Amino acid sequence: MTNNGSGACTMNGYPGVDLVGGGKTWSLSRQTSVSPHAVTVKPGGSTSFTITYLPFTEGSGQKLDVKTVVVTPPNETTSAKVAWDFQPVLLQDGATHPGTFVGPVGGK
Repeated sequence: MTNNGSGACTMNGYPGVDLVGGGKTWSLSRQTSVSPHAVTVKPGGSTSFTITYLPFTEGSGQKLDVKTVVVTPPNETTSAKVAWDFQPVLLQDGATHPGTFVGPVGGK
């Protein structure tokens, strides 16, 4: 995520991430094994986060053919849409501990 503003911004937490495709939207769970920390991004600077995903394989369950990722920065309401250029994902929207999740901003 890039700061296009004129002042520094501080983020702390997890972005909202929705995987969209095939008429379905899946809001990803958070990676609870990594604690978020405050990240200050200067104008023109950027930070990142990690999406860990479990790829779909034939016979493994329901496939989500993701086309778009909708990302909302922590404590914000404005989202950005990004094309998904990877393979389909194993849909686990009802799982207690899904293999597809999002990490905190500034995480590794």
